[in-house]
Amino acid sequence: MNTLHRRRVYRRPLAGLLTLLLLTVSGVALSQNNRFHVDLVIFENNDQSSRYEEDWPENLHLRYPRKWIRLDNSGNTLQKVDYMDPEFEKALKSLRLSSRYKPLLQASWQQDLNPRKKAPAILIQGGKQYGNHYELEGYIRVAVERYLHVDTNLWLSSFGSRGGNYYLPRQPLSFDEPEEEPRFVDESYESSPEYAEFLKQNPGYSPQKNQVQQTQSNDYPIDQIVIMKQQRRMRSDELHFIDHPRFGVIIKVTKIQAGAASEAGPENAAQ
Repeated sequence: MNTLHRRRVYRRPLAGLLTLLLLTVSGVALSQNNRFHVDLVIFENNDQSSRYEEDWPENLHLRYPRKWIRLDNSGNTLQKVDYMDPEFEKALKSLRLSSRYKPLLQASWQQDLNPRKKAPAILIQGGKQYGNHYELEGYIRVAVERYLHVDTNLWLSSFGSRGGNYYLPRQPLSFDEPEEEPRFVDESYESSPEYAEFLKQNPGYSPQKNQVQQTQSNDYPIDQIVIMKQQRRMRSDELHFIDHPRFGVIIKVTKIQAGAASEAGPENAAQ
């Protein structure tokens, strides 16, 4: 009995160690096979009637999240590349030849994708610049779980002379900035639950209205803002189109095989 008991005592740690090693190896393999190539173009519909097809809301509380990354700051997790997928390049060429659409932003990059809760927001700026802002701003998220997921939170602004009840948050410049802009769109925002939560998280914050008004007066008047806030589940190596009356997105996400050279373009491996 003592011998049997002694054998059991020594076998259990070995079994646990073997399980730990298998989990570690599988985790390393997963992280090495988590690189994707992303092709993206965001374009505006030039049809002026599309501006008035719907009643777009004015009281918009736009904000940026804390966890973000920029397309122009290449790093280990995200790196811009010149290569474009041939199918995407063909769609982009057709888009540029059409007088109906105006490309606002086109970018191709490689990225290590995470699950949706850990995926960083990719900050977007495109179109014509007006003062401190661009026609196209906002962010997208690209994540992978069982399927690929692309979440868009983009806003397209029409600048003019009339000016509506709008405000635009500036893009964050450093990671220690608060999640919400201290500026507000109207008096009712001061009593909103969102603003109350912001004050709760930032007890030392005390806004000065004259500074707020001065900051907003330096920006160009905004006639209209429309938002594309959508969540899409998709497969890799497929061209996807995200539609909106005022602007649209064409995106293709391709899995990169481990060891593929980034300069030569991704080797397709459809999920």
